[in-house]
Amino acid sequence: MMIRKASRLRCAIALGALLAGFITAPPAAAEPYIRAGGGIDWSQSSTFFDRDCAARQPPALFGCVIGEGGVPIGARGDFGSSASIDLGAGFRILPGFRVEALATHRPDFGFSGNANFLSTPQPQPVSAKLRSTTGMVVGYLDLVELGLPAIGPLEPFVGAGLGLTRHRLSSVTYGFPGFGPGASTVIQGGSQTTFSYMLTAGTALRISEQATLDIAYRYADLGTVRSDAGPALITRPAFSTSLDIAGTEADLTTHGITASLRYQF
Repeated sequence: MMIRKASRLRCAIALGALLAGFITAPPAAAEPYIRAGGGIDWSQSSTFFDRDCAARQPPALFGCVIGEGGVPIGARGDFGSSASIDLGAGFRILPGFRVEALATHRPDFGFSGNANFLSTPQPQPVSAKLRSTTGMVVGYLDLVELGLPAIGPLEPFVGAGLGLTRHRLSSVTYGFPGFGPGASTVIQGGSQTTFSYMLTAGTALRISEQATLDIAYRYADLGTVRSDAGPALITRPAFSTSLDIAGTEADLTTHGITASLRYQF
């Protein structure tokens, strides 16, 4: 995990410096453009675990405990889907190569899953809302410019990007209907910035000499989503109390489809 984060950091610094150089002093032949569009992203399966299962002050939510069937205790599910909004600005610096600064906002993710605490009746539904905003440096290869044939009017491209994502997680609700109506534990949400990367492939359809419609698939690793340490509100039919709990985290990866309009100056 630490190696992965260090690698992301080195790549982000290098790509950020490269993009800054092109924006402040682009090559004489560079062709600037802007891009705007949107799409939808679907999350892959994910699990909330303790950030430190051995934490004692405050205590971990799940602990270093193996549940039934040899599965560690956690909250398994996914973050559903979200609309996405893309805004980009970049330069074509070579006939087949573009560099772009891309901002993507995903406002509608929502975690839905189930926990597996021991000695607790099933089901144990878990829910939370999530907003994510990503800034990346992206490089694109326009394959037709590199000698590959077009597919009719469509010009394929591939790309890869690296950057940062800001996650804003709401409070996380753990329901325990087997204990009675309204039984739940609500823990703190959290906000944090995490390293991210994406891979994309798509086709460009020229609308005019300056305007192009881009339609693409993208895979994005948006890093980790975290809940902060803090008070958990424990509600049961016979009582209600508060207890400090350590933080948890889950990975967020997505698949998505986007459509955007690119305008070259």
